[in-house]
Amino acid sequence: MRFGTVYRHLVSALILSLTLAACGGSAEKGKTQVAARVNGEEVTVHQLNQVLGMMKPAAGTNSAEASKNALESIISQTIGVQAALKMKLDRDPAIMQAIETARRRVLLEAYLERSLKKSDAPTAPEVHEYFSQHPELFANRRIYLFNQLTAKAGKESVSSLGSKVAGVNRMNEFVAWLKEKGVDYNLVSEVKPSEQLPMGMLAHMQKLKTGDLGYLSAADGVVVMEVVQIIEQPLTELQAQPLIERYLANQKQMAAAQKMFQEMRASASVEYLGEFKSDAKPEQAVPPQAATQPPPITPPQPPKTDTGYIEKGLKGL
Repeated sequence: MRFGTVYRHLVSALILSLTLAACGGSAEKGKTQVAARVNGEEVTVHQLNQVLGMMKPAAGTNSAEASKNALESIISQTIGVQAALKMKLDRDPAIMQAIETARRRVLLEAYLERSLKKSDAPTAPEVHEYFSQHPELFANRRIYLFNQLTAKAGKESVSSLGSKVAGVNRMNEFVAWLKEKGVDYNLVSEVKPSEQLPMGMLAHMQKLKTGDLGYLSAADGVVVMEVVQIIEQPLTELQAQPLIERYLANQKQMAAAQKMFQEMRASASVEYLGEFKSDAKPEQAVPPQAATQPPPITPPQPPKTDTGYIEKGLKGL
């Protein structure tokens, strides 16, 4: 089942409503007051307080207004869930699978949160070492204004595109050639600080000057960057310290989660069936995604782009 962005938000709200409704079940009704009834279904103060707890500090200082908004949100969600149940959407196989996937994710995250011990805070030498090893993110941090062009191979091969861009000095020269050859391209202007550039690209961008042109190539095309302006905006070690500490702490938690799941896998009974039986290698199994991917933090760890080209290297630079 495929959902657009709007539908994903609606599904998230649906899951939240179901979760809150489950938390306000019969065992709790005797302990909480009823804030509203929606077509006979009770919305409890207990549910409302949970939503307010999730909203903080976004709820702000006006608690009465925040409570009113939260209640209206729960009422709207309840109406929507009732409509979905009336249509028997909870029996749709794809929706049942989506709900089960969400249930598994919530249980896994809850298990990790309660089972993992809090990692030791990064030491001052660890923070200093990371700061020293990544001057491109801190001491030499910059904001880059650049034009980025992507062109897919087709009418012209990757080698032909690379050869041409290597022989020009300005983006407009390359664009004129693409138009002449009838090659489709996409040209956009970007403004990104160092921490938002892929690590494989950042080291090379540090070598460029304003007006320089560079490119990278892959099996399916090229990406060309023209530096328009560079703004120096370094971070001192003191400024970078909380960012680095948070990143290193997440790395330690990730390592602890991996170790925990490796130990659990070692004692678990796993039987591969069907097409997976012959080629299965249990010793290479990886922990669940929730255990291996802590929330991204920038800086110091820049997120990867969606182009897929970065991993191929900046040959033109």
